[in-house]
Amino acid sequence: MSGPELTGALSGLVPLAIGDLPRFKAAVEAARHEGWSWYLPHLLSRNREGRRSVLIGEDGGSLCVYFWRGGTAPARLDLYLPPVPLDIAALDRALARADEHNGDHSAEVLRVGENDAATLTHHARLRLVPRRVEYLYDPAAFADLGGGRYRTLRRHTALVEALSGVEVRPYEPGDAAACLSLLERWREGHRAAHGNAGGAGASRRVLALAGRLLPVDLLGEVVLVDGRLTAFAFGGEIRPGLACFLEAKSDGTPGMSHFHRRSFLLRLRGFELVNDGSDLGRPGLRQLKESLRPVRTHAEFRATRRPR
Repeated sequence: MSGPELTGALSGLVPLAIGDLPRFKAAVEAARHEGWSWYLPHLLSRNREGRRSVLIGEDGGSLCVYFWRGGTAPARLDLYLPPVPLDIAALDRALARADEHNGDHSAEVLRVGENDAATLTHHARLRLVPRRVEYLYDPAAFADLGGGRYRTLRRHTALVEALSGVEVRPYEPGDAAACLSLLERWREGHRAAHGNAGGAGASRRVLALAGRLLPVDLLGEVVLVDGRLTAFAFGGEIRPGLACFLEAKSDGTPGMSHFHRRSFLLRLRGFELVNDGSDLGRPGLRQLKESLRPVRTHAEFRATRRPR
């Protein structure tokens, strides 16, 4: 993958790669992060040939994750995450590195989880801005949909269960073409409804990662109706006990969004919790995620610089 020249302020940094997974997960486990953005396949999906690159370095035992954006002048460097585990001295040095690259004092931390926010609230040079609220589920809870709590979920899933020829199985490499075709139709529909592609490019990059990691780190599932692929989902371990529901797309079959979300969460029931990300400010997605009854939420922030 082409990207920035790792010279000057970027010296000592390297592009984040699949091989970084063991040390990255160890750092996330030590810090007990719960945020969706701390899932390495998500970080890898942020790369875009020649335009965006996730870079990583080490400082005093903490991993520093940067986000370089090029493609237009001037190129910019920010921290994608605070140092993992959080170390204020390492954070200040990382911000100084980014400032040197940018030629000003505007470098930010793009994703701050609520466990780091409690410390960074007191940082003299940073201001925390609420960004998103993420939904965390107990995947074992979806085995039984009895009672009023899951009335909406039960009603939607019943629509799919009533169809003939429904098959749910793990993703296989041979599913890639059908998943990409579904994604393209989904992108066109999302653009027509919302005026943007809804992150379809990142979804394609997740599909490109499928099969390159162990199932515990990136697991896929597909739903077929009469042999036609109608939905796919991907996710995996952020750290022991905590999984990420990274990606989900379906073709608009009535009830399918609820059916395959519940199905994939059940596939992750070996974990205590699953972070399903935010609702992106979309009312329909908010209603869907709230109907699955999260056990709690996780706040994410952006750290901007205070005026000097």
